[in-house]
Amino acid sequence: MNRKKPASLHASDQPLLDLCLALKQSGCIIEDRYWENLIQTSLLDIFRQNRKKTVERLLDHLSDSDSETHDILLEHAETLSESCEWVHDGVIYDCVFVAIPAIAWTRFDIPLPILDSSTLQTLGTLLTQHIAASDVRMAIHPQILSVDQMPRSFTGVFQWMMAITGKAFGAQTRSGVPVDDLSEDMRLMSDSRFVLAAFCTPKGQAVFRWQQAPGQFSEQRQICLDTWRTVATPLFQKLLPACGIELMLPDAFYIANRQADKRIRFAAITAATQWLQTVFNTTADAFRATVALYQDDTLREIRIGFTLLQSHEVIYGCLWPVFPDETEDQQLDTINDFAQLNTLLEHLQNNGIRHITCLKEVLDGSGDVSEEPLFPNPAGELMPVMMPDVSEDPIGRFH
Repeated sequence: MNRKKPASLHASDQPLLDLCLALKQSGCIIEDRYWENLIQTSLLDIFRQNRKKTVERLLDHLSDSDSETHDILLEHAETLSESCEWVHDGVIYDCVFVAIPAIAWTRFDIPLPILDSSTLQTLGTLLTQHIAASDVRMAIHPQILSVDQMPRSFTGVFQWMMAITGKAFGAQTRSGVPVDDLSEDMRLMSDSRFVLAAFCTPKGQAVFRWQQAPGQFSEQRQICLDTWRTVATPLFQKLLPACGIELMLPDAFYIANRQADKRIRFAAITAATQWLQTVFNTTADAFRATVALYQDDTLREIRIGFTLLQSHEVIYGCLWPVFPDETEDQQLDTINDFAQLNTLLEHLQNNGIRHITCLKEVLDGSGDVSEEPLFPNPAGELMPVMMPDVSEDPIGRFH
């Protein structure tokens, strides 16, 4: 598998790139602010002109050649697409695009309900009481969304953020995708669901409740999360019936998405073990999980192959992506170098999997040309999933 070549830059990309390089070279905070203001102006022009691929093209160009400049551009693009200032009745507001994540798993379809006025009011009340700071104005998008239905480009996030923020101040606008056009064509046993909202507070004031809580500030996010799960889980259980649910902390758009991406890995294992027990009408200790580090020219992740105890035929597989901040810049020469390995193994055990084979050697996927992912068996072979004839049809999708 060949590494994808970075996209060619357009002439119109160069000014923004030059500003980011200048900020990287800056020697003091006063100069930093000068370049940051110019970067902000440039990015806002790109977002307002709906130039959807400009930032992504630059990030792709910088990803291998200049990581420091890449991170500068990424930080500014995320900040400016998920937040803004809004003037209303002579008052300047700081506004943040908020994602409210729920991790769900089920044997059935995970629904995508539209939120009626009563549900919106209930959700708004819970957010006001437990997540938002005291002076926050709020607007909530009336649809539970999957990842594939949310805005994907920085420009798209900016447009949705501005549209939903406008609703907080009575503007008659809508987000980038009409509710009745949304569809879900991929059936998964575990997936993340999101509600999107805008939190707006007078400039310089707190946005989230954990900024105002008494006590040690560093502990307040976890306290808010614990409370949120207690008060909001019953509402989401009604919205997502027949699903196991784990709520994540509502937060700014990008960090909430990243935290949900990490947590969905746990739900995928839980969903897989529950489904296998149902399909085979047996207990979890009838299965073996083989855990291996998989790597090709562009991808590095943990792959988990499930087999029956007396077989090397893979009957299901789970993907466990390895995120950059989890490797701590370490070279993963064996799976034992992976800092999250014990957490993964513990989660398998908590789901009843008692027989676990952990392959030390890295599985080389550079010659893998299959359309569906391959998973390890106890012999260390990468195998396609071969589900035997059972009473229920397999889902056919993998996390």
